[in-house]
Amino acid sequence: MPVLSIAVGSDPAPINDNWVRLADGAAPNATDRVIVPFARLKGGDNQIFGAAAVGVELGGADQVEDLKPWLDRLSIVVLRFATFKDGRLFTSARMLRQRLGFKGDVRAAGDFLPDQTAFLLRTGVSSLEVSDTFPVDAAASSARAYSVRYQHAVDGLPAAYDERHAP
Repeated sequence: MPVLSIAVGSDPAPINDNWVRLADGAAPNATDRVIVPFARLKGGDNQIFGAAAVGVELGGADQVEDLKPWLDRLSIVVLRFATFKDGRLFTSARMLRQRLGFKGDVRAAGDFLPDQTAFLLRTGVSSLEVSDTFPVDAAASSARAYSVRYQHAVDGLPAAYDERHAP
């Protein structure tokens, strides 16, 4: 699946994705960049940390706070959207950035809409795993759709109140 980098102020752009999903029970090579299910990480499988870089995939039912013991050892957190109607992972992304201070890549994957790109950016998502038919131009339009924001968010852009009352 293609992966797009997203950032405030720029259009989504394809990136070379060198992450691999590690099969259950498989040991990583020292040069691998692996992503494992959260259940495997919670299960105490420390052999995964023999890889060059480690990431984890969370679903909507997973509690992002439970990542805390491993967060400093993770390079990527993949948030797997089972359905575009499930907003829990937007909260997970924001919590990763604001409460837990995660600096690595936060990737949205699965069933989300291009129109949600602006909101994914606001919560701290930095890459998108998309299908081959994903309309990148629609995601780019969404990323630029709002010039005024009413709430503060992870993206650091000023809210309308701040702009209105700036000296």
